[in-house]
Amino acid sequence: MKGLLAGFAGLVAMLLGQPSASPALGPENVAVIVNTASPDSVAVAREYVRLRGVPACNVIELRELPTGGAVPVALFRDQILRPILKQIEERKLASQIEVIAYSAGFPYAIDTSADMAGKPFPRYITQPASITGLTYLYQPVLAADIDYLSLQSNRYFRRPGRGETDAAWSAGDKERQRETSELLTRVQAALGDRSKAPSSEALAMLREAETVLKSLRQGHPGHPETLYDLACVLSVQGKQDEAMAALHAAHTSGWRNATLTEADSDLTALKQRDDFKQLMTAMRTEPVAIREPLAFNHVDRFAAGGVVSEAPEGRGYYLSAMLACTGGPANTLDEALASLRRSAAADGTRPAGTVYFMESTDWARTGPRQWAFASAASALKKLGVNAEVIKGVLPEGKADVAGAVIGIATFDWKASGSVILPGAFLDHLTSCGGIMAGGGGQTLLSEFIRNGAAGSCGTVTEPYNLQAKFPNPFLHVYYAQGCTLAEAFYQSIGGPYQQLLVADPLCRPWGIAPRVTVTGVKEGQTLAMRRSVSVKASGMGPFSHRLYIDGVARGPANLTGRFLLDPKALSPGLHELRFVTTAGDLEITGRKTMSIRATRPR
Repeated sequence: MKGLLAGFAGLVAMLLGQPSASPALGPENVAVIVNTASPDSVAVAREYVRLRGVPACNVIELRELPTGGAVPVALFRDQILRPILKQIEERKLASQIEVIAYSAGFPYAIDTSADMAGKPFPRYITQPASITGLTYLYQPVLAADIDYLSLQSNRYFRRPGRGETDAAWSAGDKERQRETSELLTRVQAALGDRSKAPSSEALAMLREAETVLKSLRQGHPGHPETLYDLACVLSVQGKQDEAMAALHAAHTSGWRNATLTEADSDLTALKQRDDFKQLMTAMRTEPVAIREPLAFNHVDRFAAGGVVSEAPEGRGYYLSAMLACTGGPANTLDEALASLRRSAAADGTRPAGTVYFMESTDWARTGPRQWAFASAASALKKLGVNAEVIKGVLPEGKADVAGAVIGIATFDWKASGSVILPGAFLDHLTSCGGIMAGGGGQTLLSEFIRNGAAGSCGTVTEPYNLQAKFPNPFLHVYYAQGCTLAEAFYQSIGGPYQQLLVADPLCRPWGIAPRVTVTGVKEGQTLAMRRSVSVKASGMGPFSHRLYIDGVARGPANLTGRFLLDPKALSPGLHELRFVTTAGDLEITGRKTMSIRATRPR
């Protein structure tokens, strides 16, 4: 691969216009990672590169790696993550790579026990992690900073609600929050049988938890999870009026999980109160505020509250997905290739289907996300995308499944009689959906891929049924607004470290690419002297334009679409030119690609 870049030391000059830092998101921005020990990995990567037009210089081959299962975090860091980042840098791709996409044949799980050794964690911070989750969280992973295990580790997450979404938590507050989570775990164990009065030990811990939560509330008065935990602690102590006040404050700050609230044994003392019943009605009927989508840029750094920041502690990410999982109980190679072909063909088709939000009787799996169903369905309808909230395990006899949010451990999609449309994302909140070697006794995410989905996700071990570890239903809203599948996924999940995302990360069914025309140079032309080139686009602007030569960005983007090609900056011979136009706030890309021959002027 290194030879592809030889001889291109000169830059193509750019005329006029202000530069843009945004590299947008298209095939030029994806690094495709191949495990040479796996024939399936080679085959999947080859087909994806063909389908998407990924430049050859973006294909990174790794050797002498395991082809599945779990690997230690040290091996992941030293033999997978660091070599990838080194290749990106050496190939001069650092300004353009946004996505790290693993082909088939990679370990899907990362054993993080070495990083966790000797440190206390709540029982729900389990391991292993997923390869895509830790690649996305590459900065703390490289530093062996266990903050990558936090359920607030993803600052690109577009947190719903009107509470403290943008409040930066200090390191001290984060540590107190972690300690409080551990304390609450011990409280639950000490409470034991809820039909009996709390022991003196449990009461002492409850009072301690109340003190800490009230202290956190002073600094973050609009943080819904803190307020909800405070309501639970007060309720168990019999402080009903204070508990209701905290619960109302949580609701005002964005807490909408009525299903969890009604089932929570910590709140038993409140459930017969009229104000509690009224609050449950409000939680179920009032819409949840959905934050606007944000186009992903690797150069962006996010503060702890989710805002783009110039602060030194700002964190950046790489979108990450596996293109396929093959072998064993996962998909066959043919199924994986068919899925990628369908997803590539789905771009810009605006599928005339329905997104289904399924309310199953399995509350442990439906409940964590059910609070958002009505709001997500309403938002989709406003976008012109049909959506339904229906009771059941799977959509039954539906020929128009454009997406689905499901909560069940096992299912048989073919028996449902429903048809998944190209470009659709479906997932089910369960414990073992991402354990691709099987053995968990639950349906794998690959069942959705097998039946036509462009993507799905699942956890690689028991995660506990926490919403923050799974994408929320607003994934489908961001997707329908024109985001890529990878952007929609990572904007909808707070703690992605255990989620294995298997998908075409570029799939964008609801994004309409600008149409690009180029004047001043033609396909097959021989370039012997400097030439001015003009790029224009039709569609919804504003537009910015960027030139790639042989897959490598040559200078930043500009607003004018005017470039100067100089054959002196190129080695003699054939070269591929890509004129990439980025449109609108969501940075949807269109492109014009051609081959030219450079020659030295006589």
